[in-house]
Amino acid sequence: MQGSMWFEDFLPGWKAETAAVTVTERDISEFAFRFDPQPLHLDAEGAGSGPFEGLIASGFHTLSLSFALFFRLGLLGDSNLGSPGMEEVSWLRPLRAGDTIHAGIEVTDVRASQSRPDRGVVWMRHDTFNQRGELILTVNCMHMLKRRAEG
Repeated sequence: MQGSMWFEDFLPGWKAETAAVTVTERDISEFAFRFDPQPLHLDAEGAGSGPFEGLIASGFHTLSLSFALFFRLGLLGDSNLGSPGMEEVSWLRPLRAGDTIHAGIEVTDVRASQSRPDRGVVWMRHDTFNQRGELILTVNCMHMLKRRAEG
């Protein structure tokens, strides 16, 4: 999309959209095997009689994919100092094999640090959509970013 952005580059209302990725059954089962080994993520046949009537991805898989898509935009490369946390994570619809997802990001707040003048926190809402435009995940994330050096 563009080069690295800094704290000062973000204002409430700023938006971005990621590329898309399609998820396979193998993607779902490999992630689940390593990080969330529940039958509804691992056993396609058994999951068919479960509450989702089929295999679904772990919510953590959906969240990880969404953040990978965001960070692949390359916006925070030189300014990123990590995240002090997230709030209001909501998995609204399941991610299934064959679904193609992308994320929309919107800055909701910016706060310069009072104690560390070299940084600030940018609050972003990350919304993830499937190929039908249905919202499947939403999360508010704090991104701690460097400020530009004066000089």
